[in-house]
Amino acid sequence: MSKFTTQELDLASDPTILLIKYRMMEKVWDFLEEMQEEIRKELEPFTGKLPKELNLVHGKISKGENYKRLPFMMLDFPAFFTKDDILAFRTMFYWGNFISSTFHLQGQFLKKYGKALIENFKNHKEVFFCVNNSPWNYDYKSNNYVLLNEINIEELEDYLQNTDFIKLSIKFPVDEMPERKQDLIKFLLNGLKVIQTN
Repeated sequence: MSKFTTQELDLASDPTILLIKYRMMEKVWDFLEEMQEEIRKELEPFTGKLPKELNLVHGKISKGENYKRLPFMMLDFPAFFTKDDILAFRTMFYWGNFISSTFHLQGQFLKKYGKALIENFKNHKEVFFCVNNSPWNYDYKSNNYVLLNEINIEELEDYLQNTDFIKLSIKFPVDEMPERKQDLIKFLLNGLKVIQTN
């Protein structure tokens, strides 16, 4: 049996940190609910213009305690998921790391809108492009995300020929979360300009 450290025993003797964490996660849930409502209002002018599969009324908030051993919470809205086809806008709070929003396109939606979405954001300095072979990693290490404007056209073309998904993402530090909601929503609206059916 491994020995307890003094730090571990001190933390386990004090309920304060977990009570603060509980309050924080409640507030993050509220933040995502508020963001969902604001997005719903912003989507009204897009009615009838976006892919019919997208749910523009109800989002889904999920939470967990163990993404790489840390708590997280995420909002999928607007979003559509099947095994083969995905068109989703995911906002994620990751404890100790970031608040982020991500476009995830896969299958038919990648074919229809992928290149246009990349073109739309290619000159935005804060937009990241996923270079991992799995769409289910969320950290911003260099083997997962690189800045889109630092990838040359040949590399992008090569990647698009050898993948069935793309993810474009922005992130901010956790302590900037309260004032960054509008930046996250603006990222969504900017992308939706090229994800329209008419």
